[in-house]
Amino acid sequence: MQITPQQLAAFGTSAGIGIGAAIVMALLGMLISWSMLQNLIDSADLSEPLTNLNFFHRLGVYLALGASGSITAKMGMGGSVVGSASASVPLSWIGYALAIGCAFGAFLMARRAAIRFRWVGVVSAFAVGIVSGLVMLLLTAIMRYSYTEDTNFITVSGATFRTFAMVFVLATVGALIGYFLADTTADESNVFTAAWTWSHRVRGFRRTVVETAACYVVVSTVVALIVMIVASSKMSGLTSGAGPLWAFLPLVLPALGAWSVVIGSFGAIEFGSTGASPISISLFGSDAMATFDYTWALWLMFVLYLLCGFYVALRAAARNAYDPYYADWRFCWQAPACWLAFWLITPYLFMAVQGGGGGISSSSGMTYQIVPALWFCLIAALWSFIIEVVARLLGPTVIQSLTGIWPVLVGGTVRPGLRSTRHDPHEVVFAESVTMAAQAGVASATEAFATPVPGAPQAPVRGGISAMPRSGDSLIAPAVPGAATVAATRKPMSPKTKMWLIIGGVAVGLVIILSIVFSALNSSTFSASATAKQYIAAIESGDFNGANGIAKPQVKNDQMKLLSNDAVPKEGRISNAQVIREKANGNSKIVTVSYTLDGKEVTHDLKMIKRGSKALFFTDWGVAEPMTTTIFVSKPEAISALAVNGVEVTEKNAKGTDNGIWSFTVYPGTYSVSAGKSKYLTSEASQIVASGDESSSDSRTVLSVEATDALTEAIQQKVNEKIDECEKSTDLEPKGCPFSAYSYGDDKNMRNFTWSVTDYPQVEVDTDYGTFQTDYGIKVKYTYEYRSSDGWEPNDGSTTLSAMSGIFSVDGDKLTIELDDSDD
Repeated sequence: MQITPQQLAAFGTSAGIGIGAAIVMALLGMLISWSMLQNLIDSADLSEPLTNLNFFHRLGVYLALGASGSITAKMGMGGSVVGSASASVPLSWIGYALAIGCAFGAFLMARRAAIRFRWVGVVSAFAVGIVSGLVMLLLTAIMRYSYTEDTNFITVSGATFRTFAMVFVLATVGALIGYFLADTTADESNVFTAAWTWSHRVRGFRRTVVETAACYVVVSTVVALIVMIVASSKMSGLTSGAGPLWAFLPLVLPALGAWSVVIGSFGAIEFGSTGASPISISLFGSDAMATFDYTWALWLMFVLYLLCGFYVALRAAARNAYDPYYADWRFCWQAPACWLAFWLITPYLFMAVQGGGGGISSSSGMTYQIVPALWFCLIAALWSFIIEVVARLLGPTVIQSLTGIWPVLVGGTVRPGLRSTRHDPHEVVFAESVTMAAQAGVASATEAFATPVPGAPQAPVRGGISAMPRSGDSLIAPAVPGAATVAATRKPMSPKTKMWLIIGGVAVGLVIILSIVFSALNSSTFSASATAKQYIAAIESGDFNGANGIAKPQVKNDQMKLLSNDAVPKEGRISNAQVIREKANGNSKIVTVSYTLDGKEVTHDLKMIKRGSKALFFTDWGVAEPMTTTIFVSKPEAISALAVNGVEVTEKNAKGTDNGIWSFTVYPGTYSVSAGKSKYLTSEASQIVASGDESSSDSRTVLSVEATDALTEAIQQKVNEKIDECEKSTDLEPKGCPFSAYSYGDDKNMRNFTWSVTDYPQVEVDTDYGTFQTDYGIKVKYTYEYRSSDGWEPNDGSTTLSAMSGIFSVDGDKLTIELDDSDD
């Protein structure tokens, strides 16, 4: 292939503008960071060699790092190298300026020199990359920093293979974009408007990728700026001298945006270094965030990027209304595959902080890297696939429901315009004419085909939208000029024949109409799915009695108490109940329904059986297995009744009881369980989510109750009465009482015992087991007479009150107390 002077001028101009743009952006970054970096050096009281870094040394470092290249440093003593280090940072404004500058120059010169994208443009783009890489390598080598003192030295240079490779990639990609846009949008004057026009004319997954990238770049840039502001403020408050964090803004801003997208989309940023355990930052927290405690901010980023994805999906849905060909499901894999490849390749190339260093004479060294997790490519592909699914399933419904958002989404449609800018004069040119279909915001696209030039060969159109087959296209057969007109003479029908034909036609029409009506009713109103939909709609609306009429729960009458309208959850019923599919199962059918409960989607299979006929001709479908589930309540022994959603239930209403655990049959929903109203016990309501999964921990709860003052006082009074009764006894060992006297010798030698209790023991109540107990050690005095040789003489003594215990039960405001007789 011969290289023309125009082609040399094209890739020379492209490389020159690209390198110039990179230098300008590097100078801008230096202006932002110069004073702050200098203050950092001065505040740290750093002496040579850092103080000798002049303007050109810093520019060389900025050029190398800004293009995501690398810098190397070598240290020597006694004339020999003793150590080295290297570092690279993510792609920054400088690298973007390089790529955009190359694209601008390539676009400008390609239009003048009529350079086609294939193959001359591709070769020229590679030439631009090589020239740019060599020029950048030369500049960074010239601007390297070298410091020498006696036999010791330090050199810092950006002239590395990574610097050349990254500049080559950026310049080549930029030039390819410029040549491509010049070949496809020659009706624009510069690369920026050309890129805008192309992005609005492109179809299919490429448009989805472009819009996704644009939306996420805008939002992530704003997020990155906010992160920089917050981080600078936080760090400046922790330590002085941290304010120069802004000095790194030109280098780290794009990377922070990309990292925020990774974290906010369920990815992770991984920190790794030699000899240390890896650390990652994700939505689910990290030790690295302990200083700032801003995990909530990460979840806020997730919400922002979720809204971005939803917005892109709505724009894709609007575009599909104009361009239905690419709305087909067979194209839904393309955008996910593109993002999979992007996030598989770019993290280590353009988004990683990497470095390392060590001594030349030592085999050991230290390396570190901060990079998005490689597995995020799968997450990104999944997000893109979700966008494609939402655009096809949910997007049209949202657009039709919210007509006010159409002006925001109309920009996502394909704009009319030339598909290629360098047409052969004999080619057919296609144009699009776009028409709004309705005021509701639903658009349709039609295409008007230009008439070919008479006598010109009809060459195939490159990139034309009409070149794609589309559903709904029809061919209209043209009339043939000069064709003979054939007229047939027919015998007129008799009135009787006409009458029978009319009767027959009406009869056939009625049969067809009745068949259609029968089929429609049998598959809709009287279908198994219709009955299932009516059933779940009753549960969703809170009409439990109506649901019982459709499918009677298979429980005893006493166990129906929580399946009535009285127990309907005021909040926390199922929502979004719908029929997903219907599948034949012999003489029965399995209807799969879904609903949302507690923020989770639940699916359930309903078995439908034939119960006979309805309206003579239609099948009467019934629910064979009701959509009930079981909840479990572990209750204290002290209570004999519960309040579930305000309905009092007892043991007879339970489906089963086992070691204090009561189970109840309920419909799916959220249920509040408490001990009910009682002046003796109080309890906080516990929530149970009956989703249908009886093994889930959400379907069971442990009810805790606390004794009120009224309960303690009632039991205390019962204990006091027992002690008062025992105090009246005249026996040595009062029966059933918590005190007695010990006798030496024959009990007949003692009489007339009197007991005196000055204090009552305090009661302690255990509501979990329905028991109570008193403390012990209360002093009890007594007097008596004993027989001596001189007759009956008075005497006294004392003992201690033993602990008293018992059980109690509460049924509403009814309290039952039983003292333990074995305490005597």
